[in-house]
Amino acid sequence: MSIACLHEQKLVQHVVSQNCDGLHLRSGLPRTAISELHGNMYIEVCTSCIPNREYVRVFDVTERTALHRHQTGRTCHKCGAQLRDTIVHFGERGTLGQPLNWEAATEAASKADTILCLGSSLKVLKKYPRLWCMTKPPSRRPKLYIVNLQWTPKDDWAALKLHGKCDDVMQLLMDELGLEIPLYNR
Repeated sequence: MSIACLHEQKLVQHVVSQNCDGLHLRSGLPRTAISELHGNMYIEVCTSCIPNREYVRVFDVTERTALHRHQTGRTCHKCGAQLRDTIVHFGERGTLGQPLNWEAATEAASKADTILCLGSSLKVLKKYPRLWCMTKPPSRRPKLYIVNLQWTPKDDWAALKLHGKCDDVMQLLMDELGLEIPLYNR
């Protein structure tokens, strides 16, 4: 909810998430401001429809899916084709435009002056050099701030590394900015 508030205040431009739980979308962030790089367990799509038809559900659509098996067992109401989940499993390469939204993630990274990493081990994202602007000289890369209880592969690059809980740090940040964290409204 802090991130959604910061986006509303134009202090956060884009959110790149490795989480599949859909909480960023549920927080009220607009779809255009989110890249869910590993998918969303509440979204299934029809890839036969063009553009892909999305179904946002209130239940986990992945109960029957697994690595390289993405059909959910439900069908598209428009064309009757099998629906698939949007999850990118370890060892797979995500190809869906939404909710992965790679194009917006890389564009946002190229324009960013700051990257705030909350709670990520950064062990998977380290393999995505476009998100870290590695083609830019170090002095022109965005400043990196990491909040995590453990070591990450990017700690040495960080302008600041805070060993803390994300909720605690975000509460302190919001207090410092004089912003109230909105209540979650399901």
